[in-house]
Amino acid sequence: MRKYFEIFKFNLKTELNFKVDYFFSLLSFAVHIFVFNALWDFILKDKAILGYTKNQLIWYIIVGEFIAYSIGKKNYLKVSDMIKNGDVANLLTKPVSFIKYIFAQEATSIINIGVNLFFGIVFGLIMAGGIELTFLQTLFFIISISISLLIALFLQILIGMLAFITEENQSFYLIISKAMLLLIFTPLEFFPQTVQTILRFIPTTYIIYAPGKILVDFDLNIGLILIVSQVISFVFIFMCVYLLNMKGVRNINVNGG
Repeated sequence: MRKYFEIFKFNLKTELNFKVDYFFSLLSFAVHIFVFNALWDFILKDKAILGYTKNQLIWYIIVGEFIAYSIGKKNYLKVSDMIKNGDVANLLTKPVSFIKYIFAQEATSIINIGVNLFFGIVFGLIMAGGIELTFLQTLFFIISISISLLIALFLQILIGMLAFITEENQSFYLIISKAMLLLIFTPLEFFPQTVQTILRFIPTTYIIYAPGKILVDFDLNIGLILIVSQVISFVFIFMCVYLLNMKGVRNINVNGG
């Protein structure tokens, strides 16, 4: 376990060197919130739509933006480049697990998460004002958003590992990221019933919608269903990563890299 912690520390020091990236990421975060605050203010004019007030929608969007900016595009690119460049073949000659190595490396997203969390809360209080939370609601939200970040991270790893099968995997990232974007700015209830039914079976739905819904419109039964759906989604994605890793490592061992 110590060796993976050392990998984490090394990559953490590297991440801290890119302070400019954090600044422009936060700037983009702020622009999106500012634009949608103005948009919902113009559309709703102190009214509610499908049970959501403007303030609830702004906090929902902040949750979505927080997750999207915390687990970014470069995570899948790191994994993909390792496979394409043959670095993974060299790594497998050492006493480390590829999945654990990647997870230790990508865990440096904790910096993004911390910065974005602080910024999101401050910006939310400025743009939308406070939001009343019960203890149970807060607990459900913390559990839900933690699972969301894990799903998003392992989804990035999964996309990167698709390089074991196809050399060009950017198209997969574009498709999956667009599926996530569907629910960053609008809750599930805003879509037609047929589309809602389809989205409920897609794991990406529960990355954004579950914690956002729990934060702004909490119901105990719905909250439990959402968290169970998140756990199922995570297990499914993790199993895909595990099986893809087994296939890739086996091919490398047979073909010699």
